[in-house]
Amino acid sequence: MTDPYTVLHGGFHKTASTYLQRILRRNKNFMDKRGVHYVHHRDMRKQFTVPCQENGYLHLGIQRNDIIDDAELRRLTTAFFEPLRERNCERLILSDENLAGHCGHCAKRGTLYRFRDEFMSVTAKEIPFTVREVHLAVRNYPDFFAAAYVEYIRSLRAMSPFVVSANVMVDRVMNNLLGWNGVIKQVQKCFPNARIYMWKFEDFRDDPSMTNQIIRNLAGPNIDITKFKTPKDDRRRPSASARAMDEIQKLILSVGIAQAAGQIRSIQEEFPRDAQNPGFDPWSDWERQHLTNLYHQDLARLAKNPRITMVRPDTVVQQ
Repeated sequence: MTDPYTVLHGGFHKTASTYLQRILRRNKNFMDKRGVHYVHHRDMRKQFTVPCQENGYLHLGIQRNDIIDDAELRRLTTAFFEPLRERNCERLILSDENLAGHCGHCAKRGTLYRFRDEFMSVTAKEIPFTVREVHLAVRNYPDFFAAAYVEYIRSLRAMSPFVVSANVMVDRVMNNLLGWNGVIKQVQKCFPNARIYMWKFEDFRDDPSMTNQIIRNLAGPNIDITKFKTPKDDRRRPSASARAMDEIQKLILSVGIAQAAGQIRSIQEEFPRDAQNPGFDPWSDWERQHLTNLYHQDLARLAKNPRITMVRPDTVVQQ
């Protein structure tokens, strides 16, 4: 029994990761018959990512309700990977956009994935196979943080101790932003044997052909993706509009988070982004331009990294 050729799709958030996961899930049986096994991202998250991050919080000295020490974590991750080892597949695809952290961490702190170093270190240590490839998407900073903030607000609960306002997030991003280079550097450190395939969300959004490129890279050379079935339905959540975020902010200020929390999702769904309601955009023109310039500069540096393959609309990466 040999270890599978292991591929990790690590997101990031708000880059259409769920859409790619739906395609892989829809064609899971087709790939299984040809030696490629995709782990459902919900199983990956519940049985692997969450325990790893609870252990990471413990190492960071952050008190949590669920305490998972090193011994318990190893028991859980062994139980998760042992059936995968017994499958004896040729290629294993693991996918979860939460591997570096959560949207809330970005929105509240104004930086990319506050706990990424510890989370990814624990994750890498607990994967028993050598990770050969890591596939990632990045997104322009102002759009990423705006989308992350919407997701953060959506996740608020009645017991949430406080709410970071959009203005506070903007100030923190402008003063604290550490870009994608630092995140990718940690990925390289944690997975030293992996080739990194990276693409811009903007390219993916604007060029439908990129879906096939990315799926082909994830599934590997032995899978004919032209025979893939499309997902049965489109359950993409509507994006909240600027009006929805304004209504939510006024509600929180008037009645408090404990009372407002139960209405946040319905308000976002009542006022989705559409022709009448533009998307949430907390940036001034000069802030947006500044962050966009930084994004392009950071991508130019990443493109020179010899371990990174940039997946572009005009190229097809062969493995």
